Formats: sequence, structure tokens, C-alpha cells
Amino acid sequence: MRETRSVFEFNEPVDRLWQATTVYEVLVHWLADEVRGRPKEGGDFSWTWHLGIEGNFTSHGTYKKIIPGKELIMEWKDHPAGDIFLQLIFDSLGDNKSSLTIVNGGFPNSDAFNVWLDGAKDGWDSQVHKLIEFLKENPDFSKFLKKP
Repeated sequence: MRETRSVFEFNEPVDRLWQATTVYEVLVHWLADEVRGRPKEGGDFSWTWHLGIEGNFTSHGTYKKIIPGKELIMEWKDHPAGDIFLQLIFDSLGDNKSSLTIVNGGFPNSDAFNVWLDGAKDGWDSQVHKLIEFLKENPDFSKFLKKP
């Protein structure tokens, strides 16, 4: 099996980075158009992108492992390449610095799946740049959170 691995540094405390990648009211501002399911081990999630004339694309999965502020592992239920996982590893690099390691794996060894492997790497690299911009533009994203 093959995987992609990228490490990104942020000028953000790790707790803020964790929130930005796990709270669905925030995810819709940088990741997908619709996000369902709060992180809970064994719980389901879905991400939907509105692609214009191509219609919508929705991906479904399950939260496999959650260590708050440290690690999140998800597995897709319906990925065309098979049992694909996403692992997010969070590290504090100081008061206002952190890193996020993104591992997207489980891709079959066959060259027929290169398009999926390359697309995963390019896609996550692009999404992280959106996340960086979102964090810069929104020093307080509590305004996006649902009120109890």
C-alpha cells in the first residue's frame, strides 16, 4: 500500500489548528461546502463539494482514532481506490507555532491508482493553503460556531 505525507507549519497554537480541522462549522469555510458528523471514534462523517454543472460530490467515512489536539484518523467508506485513510498529526512548536502532518494512505500499489494518489497529495496541499488563509483572515472563528 502507498501513501502521501506532507508536513505544514502554522503560526497558530496547536489548539486553534485542532479546532479549525475538527469543528464542522469551521470546516465549511475552507474544506468542503457541507460537512456532517462531529469527531467521535466510530462515528460517521461526510464531506460534500458543490461542483457546479458537474453536480455534487460527497465522500463518506468513519472516525477511527481521536486523540484531541494530537491525532485524528479517518477512513473512507466509499473511496474508488479502496480502504483509504487520512491521518492528521498535530504538534506544538511553541506558543503560537504548530505543525500538521497529513498522511493519506491505503492506496493500492498498482499504477492504475496513481491518479488517486497524486490527486490526494495535490488536493491536501491545496486545502491546507486555504486553511492558512482562513486562519489569517479569521483570528476569532467563534462567530461560526453554533450557539448552545
